[in-house]
Parts: sequence; structure tokens; C-alpha cells
Amino acid sequence: MRKTAERRCPCQGGTLVRFLQPIILAALTEEPCHGYVLLQKIAQTRLWQEEQPDPAGVYRTLRDMERRGLISSRLDPSSGTDRKVFALTEEGEACRQSWLETLRQYREGLDEIIGALSVFEGPEAP
Repeated sequence: MRKTAERRCPCQGGTLVRFLQPIILAALTEEPCHGYVLLQKIAQTRLWQEEQPDPAGVYRTLRDMERRGLISSRLDPSSGTDRKVFALTEEGEACRQSWLETLRQYREGLDEIIGALSVFEGPEAP
């Protein structure tokens, strides 16, 4: 764990843990995956920047999503271990659609904030 003095200011971004569920839903829309593959996909998103997702937190989220019926899992006999393969359910697909609309609304709100913050930067601001 980082020392308090070394923690970054929230204004610098970092991991956005609350977006873990939509990232998992998006990954499982592509194909069913093992938890390890999901961890890799999460780490590759811009929201995680240079941080690695916490495996315990990801697996806790997966269990919660399965309990809520958003995803299902089955043991993968080809893995030789008790590895689970996670897949999206119909309820998960509905949740994915809901997240899509919610994130679009967030993006509009963020565009407003960015516009307000960049007012004094001049015409070259993004």
C-alpha cells in the first residue's frame, strides 16, 4: 500500500473501480473468459492507466455479478484445474445495454465539465 504522502490527487485520475462491472460486461460480450483473461482485459483499459486491477476485487465483483444473475460460470475441464469460464446471461445483456446508456449520459456531463474547465485556455483547447 502506498504511503499517504505518495498518493496521487484524485484530479490525476487513476483506477475507476466503479466501472469494473461495465468493463467485465463488455469483455464477456466479446466471448466467455476465465477470470485471468478478464484481469488482463481490465488492465488494458485506459481507465486503469498503469495500475493493475486487484484480483480479489475483480473476483469479488464476478461473484456478485453471478449472484445477481448477470453472468454465469462453469468449470473448464480442459484447464486441468478448477478454473471457471464466465459468460454473459440475458440479464447481463440487459445490464450491458443500461450501462451503455448511463455511460453516454456521463460522457455528455463530462463534456460539459471539460468545456467549463477549458473556457480560459483559449481556442486551441480540446
